[in-house]
This record gives sequence, C-alpha cells and structure tokens, in this order.
Amino acid sequence: MILRRLGQLVGVLLVVTFVSYLLLNFLPGNTAAVIAGPYGTKASIAHISAQLHLNDPLPVRYFDWLRQLLQGNLGQSAFTHQPVGQALAQRLPCTLELILLSQLIALAVAVPLGIAAALRPGGWLDNVASTTAFGLLSMPAYVLGYVLVIIFAVNLHLFPATGYVPFNQAPLTNLHDMVLPSITLAVGSLAVYLRVLRAEMIATLSEDYITMAVAKGMPTWRILTRHALRPSTIALVTVAALNVGALFVGAFLAEYIFQLPGVGSLFIQSIESKDYLVIQGIVVVVAVAYVVLNFLADVAQPLIDPRLRGVRRLG
Repeated sequence: MILRRLGQLVGVLLVVTFVSYLLLNFLPGNTAAVIAGPYGTKASIAHISAQLHLNDPLPVRYFDWLRQLLQGNLGQSAFTHQPVGQALAQRLPCTLELILLSQLIALAVAVPLGIAAALRPGGWLDNVASTTAFGLLSMPAYVLGYVLVIIFAVNLHLFPATGYVPFNQAPLTNLHDMVLPSITLAVGSLAVYLRVLRAEMIATLSEDYITMAVAKGMPTWRILTRHALRPSTIALVTVAALNVGALFVGAFLAEYIFQLPGVGSLFIQSIESKDYLVIQGIVVVVAVAYVVLNFLADVAQPLIDPRLRGVRRLG
C-alpha cells in the first residue's frame, strides 16, 4: 500500500510542480519584461530570459526548473537579489511555529471537549460546545485577530500587538509574543476538530465492543482512552491533514495582522512588489507540503486503527 501511495505521490507532485511552474507563463506579454519591471533594460530582460531559459520549449524549461528545484534552487528575487530558498529558510520557522502552536491549542481544547460532548449527546455541555463551534466557524480569522488585539493588547496590555523574537534567542518572550497569533489561527481548526471528533466518538460509542466493555464493568476513562478514542481519531487525522492549506492561508493573515516575519508576510510583500519568482517559490513549497502531509495522513490511518490494514490489503 505504501509503495502504491508513493507512486501516486510522485505523480501528484509532478502535476503540482508543473502547475506551479506555469504561473510565470500565465503572465501577459513578455515574461522576462514583466519580471524586470517598468525600469528593466534590454540587457536585464535578456539576462532574465537566459536565466529562466524562456527561449526553450516549455517541457525543456520545466524539467530544467524541476532539476534545480530538487537541488534546492528556487531562483532569485528580482528585487532583493536574494535566493528564494534562502528567503524561505529565514521566514519558514516563524510560520511553522505559528501553525504548530495553533494546532496544539486547537487539539488541547477540541479533544477533551469532543469526548465530553459525545458522552452525553444533547446535554448542556454538548449544546454549548456545538453552538460555540458554529459561532467560531462564522468568524473570519482577520476579524478575530483584530478583536483579540483590541481586547488583550490595547485595553488589557497583556500581550503585544506586534513583535517577534526567535525561539532560540528568548523562548519565553517568543511564546508570549505568539499567544494572540496562535489563538487567532487555532479557533477555526478548534471548531472543526471539535465537531468531527464529537461525531466520530458518538458513532464509536454505539459499537458492540463498547457495549461489551461497559457490560464487563470497565471504567469509563479506560473505555474512552483505550477503546473509543483511537478509532475515532482517524477522521480527525484526515481532516487535520486536509486543513493544511487553510492553515497556511490563515497563517498568512495572522502574520499580516500581527506583523510576524513569516512566509505570509513575505508572500504579501512579493505580491505588492510583483516579485514573481518568490511568489512561485512560496506556492511550490506550500503545495508540496500539502500533498506530502496528506500522504502521511493516509499512511498513518492503518497505524492508528489496525482494522484498516486488512481493508487496505483487500483493496
């Protein structure tokens, strides 16, 4: 199954990278002239054309670009002249930390609430959690971010509205600075995870083997943690992997609101300055990360629930 999935992964990555590469070819007019900008000279336009092999056929250009991509070469910024890979390496830790912290917050709240709500469907806790989840889903991240800034930064002065210190320089200051951005990004995921886990737990708790465990007098906590939670997390893992694309978009917005030096702020700056090679590099990295994480989630499902291993073999 893993070998078959790996073959599919390679095919999907080829398609994704090819579509990402076509971004430059969608530019109207002369691609080199667009990248060079309004003040580009004939010499600079010719240099860009030669650098990007724009005079070669499209398949030749793509495979040459793909070869450089596999070597870690994503091109060079037309404005800062910094290698795109180097710029991403500087910005990526902030974005990855923001996504990781937000998911830890979302799971730390959603898992216990989802379990508690599934224990008594229709109870007061279930109704409150479900209503809150729907309310959180209806609030855009950029609105929530500004609300948190007004309450906790401007009025209460508990957290900074902007600012970022790398974790390796001052861990406590870094975590303090990341509280509001992480909550802003976590809220949407929290609501989704809560609804998914609640529904899966309710279905699992109605299974015959759960009834058998209850009849044997097993403690409730043991039934939940040992017999019910593990198979119920399959859908949660899948949803979390599919949520990666939304997380990157949400991280971009959070970075813009709180002025964090992540990939999102670099992406917005590149759009404003029409730095197309940087935009292309970010799109490629995000798309590849999305595909790879979904592949890992697919492979992890039989490890979470051994019952799926036989299903995979039969398939």
